[in-house]
Amino acid sequence: MDVMWRDIRFALRSMWRAPGFTVVAVGTLALGIGANTAIFSVVDGVLLRDLPYDQPDDLVTVWLDTSRRDGSPREWLSYPDFSDLRSEPSLFEEMGAWREWSPTLSSLGAPTVLTAGLVTEGMFGGVLRVQPVLGRGFVPEEDRPDGERVLMLSHNSWQERFGGDPSVLGRAVTLSEEPYTIVGVMPAGFEPPFLPRAEVWAPLRFDESECGRGCYSLRTVARLAPGVSLQAARRRGNGLAARLEEAFPDFNGKVGVAVFGLRDDLVRPVARGLWVLLGAVGFVLLIACTNVANLILARGTAREGEFAVRVAIGAARGPIVMQLLTESVILAASGGLLGLLVAAWSTEGLLAMGPPLALPGLESIGVDTRALLFTAAITLGTGILFGLFPALRASATHVYAGIQGRGRRGRKVASGVRGGLVVSQVALALVLLVGAGLLIRSFQRLNSADLGFNPQGVLAMRVTLPEGRFARSSDQVRYYDALLEELRAIPGVNAVGGTSSLPLAGNDKSADFRIQGQALRAPTEVNSAWVRQVTARYFDTMGQRLLEGRPFENGDDARSDAVIIVNESMARRYFDYPRRTPMGARVALDTAAEPTWATIVGIARDTRHFGIRDAARAAIYLPYRQVAASSMTLVLRTDGDPLEVAADARQAVTEVDEALAASVITPIEALVGSTISTDRFVTRLLTAFALLSLLIAAVGLYGVVSYGVSRRLREMGIRLALGAGGGDIRRLVVSGGLWLTVAGVGLGVAGALMMAGALQPLLYEAPVTDAATMSAMVIVLAGVALFASWIPARRAGDTDPVSVLREE
Repeated sequence: MDVMWRDIRFALRSMWRAPGFTVVAVGTLALGIGANTAIFSVVDGVLLRDLPYDQPDDLVTVWLDTSRRDGSPREWLSYPDFSDLRSEPSLFEEMGAWREWSPTLSSLGAPTVLTAGLVTEGMFGGVLRVQPVLGRGFVPEEDRPDGERVLMLSHNSWQERFGGDPSVLGRAVTLSEEPYTIVGVMPAGFEPPFLPRAEVWAPLRFDESECGRGCYSLRTVARLAPGVSLQAARRRGNGLAARLEEAFPDFNGKVGVAVFGLRDDLVRPVARGLWVLLGAVGFVLLIACTNVANLILARGTAREGEFAVRVAIGAARGPIVMQLLTESVILAASGGLLGLLVAAWSTEGLLAMGPPLALPGLESIGVDTRALLFTAAITLGTGILFGLFPALRASATHVYAGIQGRGRRGRKVASGVRGGLVVSQVALALVLLVGAGLLIRSFQRLNSADLGFNPQGVLAMRVTLPEGRFARSSDQVRYYDALLEELRAIPGVNAVGGTSSLPLAGNDKSADFRIQGQALRAPTEVNSAWVRQVTARYFDTMGQRLLEGRPFENGDDARSDAVIIVNESMARRYFDYPRRTPMGARVALDTAAEPTWATIVGIARDTRHFGIRDAARAAIYLPYRQVAASSMTLVLRTDGDPLEVAADARQAVTEVDEALAASVITPIEALVGSTISTDRFVTRLLTAFALLSLLIAAVGLYGVVSYGVSRRLREMGIRLALGAGGGDIRRLVVSGGLWLTVAGVGLGVAGALMMAGALQPLLYEAPVTDAATMSAMVIVLAGVALFASWIPARRAGDTDPVSVLREE
């Protein structure tokens, strides 16, 4: 212990005597360690930490795989499919279904739309194993179409809306003009893996007679039965799917079952991007370590005389190595402590700028015990990594040469090692620069992708009508007609429309259809398209161009002939458009013996509904006056900022019907931005890490070239005395730095090509071997390296040979 404390005191004095070296080394390490800790905190909280439920590894999501029918590999379930899966013996211990719900609360002041969920009775107690903190959960009798309307509150909703009153149980509230009785309050901090911000939950009360097999409207979470693995669940799920396909070919033909771990499914949109960022920030730390190792090597060379004297008076090599390692670890520890401050400051910012993610406990992510242990581990590892070789190198000083100051061979070896470290820095920096360049190019293409509509200046808001008072289609049409008139009268609004499914909102309704004159196909070879109800001015309002035909008109109502508009994808796939036009063709959306035929009167441009990366699919637009919808998204095209009319639009909903309110009021440009939020997040951070690594590499190159100049001043003076010009000396110095850069670029190009495969899933219409991007990054790196070499080269070229030779 005495020896250790002596080494620590000596190291602190040594660092105090070299403040410039200490500040640069500690600052460089703080940036590297802080960035690693911040990214690790996010990765740990999102990808590694268990979900806050009992035995979370047993929780899975279950989807239908309709990809063989040109559908989604993650399709929602119909209630009969859910019932069949839940009844499969020994497959799931419990299986729950849910869907979103946006009821209007009208019994506590002004009408307010709540974020809510409808769940099957076994979801909380059976699947998630969470019990209410007050009252009880749902019972099977309440989860039936004729069951009593009951409600459970989130803890926050109980506190904020009911003041934490324990007598809230049994109280009646009015949601969407229906009375509900509060029966329970969930515990504080409870967030389901779906809709974690939901305020209330009610039983699903699914009516199979209204939405049967083939009506995909439910999402599920299940708990595997004891002893059933994820792979076994997938095999058995597909076995059941094969039996259902045979029994119900019209609805389950070519439909499989997909089972995924719950956490993996929740984090799927961001998982690869976070792993890429963790790898990238590890590169930054490596570059920082090589930079500090370079500083220590240079300092060790300057201290050769000190080490030689210590060896001459009897010091063994081991204590010298330990003492130098102690200095390195103290440097790393200082950088680690400062890095913790960087991490604590930046983690919150990372979460704020990150993509929206419905993950329970996301807001609690921060620098916790696990992050502290991670920081301690990388701090110790970093200290040993950058300190071991310089310590071994410095402790091997030849006594006589060191005392005389003539250890030129050793200095040459050290110089070669330092050059190698700079080459590695340049290579790692180029890898990050190329990765950032590829992501920037990909993001630019995402940003400029053809959406099929113009989102600028458009406001969207959702209105859902209560089922009881608006059960008839005529009542729904009457309300929306009145609301559209009110919205058109708002100053600054140029056009108003409505749709049942907004582009890029991530949801849609599908239906099978028949084309008049075409032979009926086998049940497993159905025609399928997405179906959307829209108003007469919808296409104008959204800036969605019609390629042929006409838009819907107010006269397209229940008394007129049925008409539809199809999109480009449907026209191409089913009518060989543009070689043949589908205009005038007739389509039926039912399979009855005497179907209702609708005439195609227009062809609309494709739009993206499930994300910019997802290709458009066949779609049919219906006039809402002929096929009404109880829930519509109203869109308003404005002169300026769409949020300026948001308050008036919200007020219009209530003026038409005082019991209703609007929800999800947002500019469509913000919706478009949210669909590329993951790409923006990864691109920004990787670009920041690449620039940081470029700066550190430039500092390292500057240090090596500058140190080389200081060791060769005698040579420079002789060259100048013999007639060399300042330009000759500058070219000599710069060429040395550029040779290191060329070597680093060669290694970096090879590394970038190997790294590009990891970026492939993150790129959009950008090849991983993009020569233009790689060339641009090489030019940027070469320019920075030239500047870093020019500064010491200029000083060398201005050397006074008389002063140098006089000193010698």
